[in-house]
Amino acid sequence: MFTRHVLCVVLVAAGCTGKYSGSTTPTAKGAPKGGLAAAGLPYQVLDGRNGRQVEEAEFWTRLHGARAVCVGEEHPNPHHHWVQLRVVQELGKRKPAKLALGLEMIQRPFQGPLDDYTAKRIDSAALRSRVGWEERWGYDWEFYGPTIDAAIGFGAHVLALNAAKELAKKISRQGLESLTAEEKVNVPELDLKDANHRAWFDALMAEMGGAGAHSEKKESEAENPHKEEAEKSPHGDKPAMPSAERIYTVQVLWDETMADVSAKWLAQNPSGQLVILAGNGHCHDSGIVTRLKRRGVTDVVSVRPVLDMEGEVASVLAKPMNDYVVVMQLPAGAK
Repeated sequence: MFTRHVLCVVLVAAGCTGKYSGSTTPTAKGAPKGGLAAAGLPYQVLDGRNGRQVEEAEFWTRLHGARAVCVGEEHPNPHHHWVQLRVVQELGKRKPAKLALGLEMIQRPFQGPLDDYTAKRIDSAALRSRVGWEERWGYDWEFYGPTIDAAIGFGAHVLALNAAKELAKKISRQGLESLTAEEKVNVPELDLKDANHRAWFDALMAEMGGAGAHSEKKESEAENPHKEEAEKSPHGDKPAMPSAERIYTVQVLWDETMADVSAKWLAQNPSGQLVILAGNGHCHDSGIVTRLKRRGVTDVVSVRPVLDMEGEVASVLAKPMNDYVVVMQLPAGAK
């Protein structure tokens, strides 16, 4: 059987399975009672480059002045989603000339349903059905719905950023060379030679024991939002597992597609500001950020939410990859 969890190895840092614990905190199964606002925690902002504490007013002023703000997440962590909501609320109430919200969670072919939802022609149930939310993403809508609705309330355009899963699957199985001319139209310029990004990817692969090791792990549907229906070959044997090179190409495809859609909106809206919601494995220096800058969007700020648990903050600061780190304090006894 082949499922997309083979590719999930490259998204561990993006929160594919997530690092989440705490006896009194909400679980990964859904948003907390009381909605996403109930996931709010006391927090401090750190400079992601040197670890120094940043005044909150300075933090919001910097974000307000940026053309693009990428806010990361571990997908099942409601506290991370609360930070994303807070960013949208703060920037929205400062009334940028034009605001957009870009979503890793919705793929490019489904911009139409997203436009219909923004225009209030359909409700959230219809939107989830038409974008294949459960099949193509899988995490609780309540992690994202309040933030999307808040952005729409500020008059924001909402962008479907990610590549279609059909395109990613074909590249992972057969390589870029297998794409038809029609399929290639949907592939932006890919920089597969970025040394910093490749070093990040290789370190992640090594940490996980390589694609083969990860592919042998069994994951529940709740753990893996990218999981496809298992497919058998006509002869009942296993298709060959994707090579590390093809897995890397798919990771770059995701980053480049999100950067490409974002950069095009920003070019069309010179006074606009874009907030991007994406996994931590995408929202860092050598992920979406550098690919936006290559496309001429020079003022990009990245934000990484982190729970103040033993070793977590130190681990993030030891390998600086983001401009800011939002450190949230769990209640006593919840660690």
